[in-house]
Amino acid sequence: MQASFGHVRLSHVLTIVPQNLINIDNELNTRYKGDAKKLSQIKKNVGLQYRYEADQETTASDLGEYGAKILFDEFQIDKNSLDAIIVCTQTPDFFMPPTACYLHGKLNLNEKTLAFDINQSCAGYVYGLYIIYSMIENGSCKKILFICGDTWSKFYNPVNKPNLGGDGVSISLIEYSQKEYKSYFDLGSNGKGLKYLFMPFGAFRNTNLKTMEEPEILNKNIKEKQVYMNGLEIFNFATRKEPMAFLQLLKYANCDQNELDYCFFHQANKAIVDMIINRLQIDHDKAPLSINKYGNLGAASIPATLCDTINSHEFPLQKTLKIVLGSFGAGLSWANALISLDTNFICKKVQIYQKEKK
Repeated sequence: MQASFGHVRLSHVLTIVPQNLINIDNELNTRYKGDAKKLSQIKKNVGLQYRYEADQETTASDLGEYGAKILFDEFQIDKNSLDAIIVCTQTPDFFMPPTACYLHGKLNLNEKTLAFDINQSCAGYVYGLYIIYSMIENGSCKKILFICGDTWSKFYNPVNKPNLGGDGVSISLIEYSQKEYKSYFDLGSNGKGLKYLFMPFGAFRNTNLKTMEEPEILNKNIKEKQVYMNGLEIFNFATRKEPMAFLQLLKYANCDQNELDYCFFHQANKAIVDMIINRLQIDHDKAPLSINKYGNLGAASIPATLCDTINSHEFPLQKTLKIVLGSFGAGLSWANALISLDTNFICKKVQIYQKEKK
């Protein structure tokens, strides 16, 4: 699927992470059971050093609500001007209603403001932008709030499984623009690869693992609300598909790679991103990493890297930037976008969630 848009702009991006900062060196004798070699390999290959982890009471919606209030208060955004609130998360508060509806009430939004969720994982930020750009381009909406992210730590067994994921949520505002900003999207899916990255238990499919044609999964002792991943298959998928999709996008947009200011790739792990960068021969300075600071934030990893790189709130942009957002993950799904950030674009450095005292 390819699509282009002309009168939509990404105007604000914030990212919120929980308070609990974890240095994985301090987990050597707990999570890594004294295996210094394994810890060293994770630091080298995955690129992980720090991550933020939410407590048991804090959910993705809490982080999203906190960030939305910063957006409304600090940047004088009239919440009654929102046409929709859309949430992309794999860690909702409830099976129903959608987390967007829950936040609609928590934020006291107008009854005319649409609210719905997108059930998408690591490619969710770009998928969400595609849906939002479509809604605005067709004239039905002018301003949409997009909240995207997860508390991944709740998916993992804290003793038996190393946790490479971090917790965090992005808050983005997308608006109609009278000025033309050409944006291009290239998205795709291969549902036959579902078995390589999924959560077997916790919903309503009575999963028989023996029918999944994945011998490895039978030995993993996967429990409810835990993720199974065939790491080699996902590595091969990401490093094969993402460079192809990236080049397809540039061809569709008639854009030379040298015209790009930045490429923000999903922070799955350092080895995957490095291989993608090397295969595309992208300058490493144009493809920043953030996994060492936050872990794999899933769908929020792209906006977090954006916030970590471009703090235009304190240092306003001096020119319009042309950037590519490249994502890939469970589904199997992938999505790339070529968009522009104008000199009025606001992006704050990553913020720490301040939990309200009861």
